[in-house]
Amino acid sequence: MQSALIVHSKHTKNYAKKIAKKYKNVIFLEVTKPPTEEILKIRNDRDIVIGIGGGSVIDTAKIISKDKRCIAIPTTAAGAAMTPYATIWGKEKKSVTTKKPILKMDYELLKNLPLNVMQSTVFDALSHAIESFWSKNATLQSRKYSRKAIKLINRYLSKINEHLTKNDINELITAGNLAGHSIAITKTNVIHAVSYPITIKYGVDHGTACGIVLPYFVKYIDDKELPKLFRLNSTEELVALLKKSFIPLPEIENFNVKLIARMAIKYDKINQGPKRINKKNLEEILKNIRKN
Repeated sequence: MQSALIVHSKHTKNYAKKIAKKYKNVIFLEVTKPPTEEILKIRNDRDIVIGIGGGSVIDTAKIISKDKRCIAIPTTAAGAAMTPYATIWGKEKKSVTTKKPILKMDYELLKNLPLNVMQSTVFDALSHAIESFWSKNATLQSRKYSRKAIKLINRYLSKINEHLTKNDINELITAGNLAGHSIAITKTNVIHAVSYPITIKYGVDHGTACGIVLPYFVKYIDDKELPKLFRLNSTEELVALLKKSFIPLPEIENFNVKLIARMAIKYDKINQGPKRINKKNLEEILKNIRKN
């Protein structure tokens, strides 16, 4: 019997206790916020680390596990279980290389996601899939994953504000895992680069920050193949769908276009999409966000 460290959220605490019966000398760690530099100070002496929850929980488990075995049981569509890196948040966003965890999908695990969490995780997964689809680093395999993810997510865009069943949520988690597979190959680009400063400066959670900027960069990139994946005829129709689906979004007071542009442009990934981004055109795009 192996010893275990089980990382969980408030909502997965009871399930973590259930899982613990399969291991010895179990330690529990409840995660209430995204990982910060403090997480690097945690020393793990257990045989295995298990993360049960969303992206922050699974990223925390991946970072703590280091070279030890890590199992991820996702309860959101963040896709963190499919990538060999994690994010640390502070005055800047840092990416940490990790071992890719072992995915375990428990379709019987009850997942009660509040509306804001549901919207956030779908924003994040859809941003992963779209960025991967148009990425300079896209391959036949990554596009296969991103197409499948978009197809699944598209079923729920028109009813994301409605009550979703456990099966609906499991399907969205599957979509998030597919999108995670795709960014493990390509990595993210412009949407994520611009979302980071919004999270850092205004405290908007990562997925929602992606959702705020997503329609405007879909419009700017204007990938002619992308609308077809949503069974639409034009970029204009896709932009309208994205804006309609993801409401209400938080209002950001004192949204500083120049500051966000200056911070975002420092991320090399911003130009891994199909169109060049410079500080000037980035400011113009961000001004449109401020107007809406």
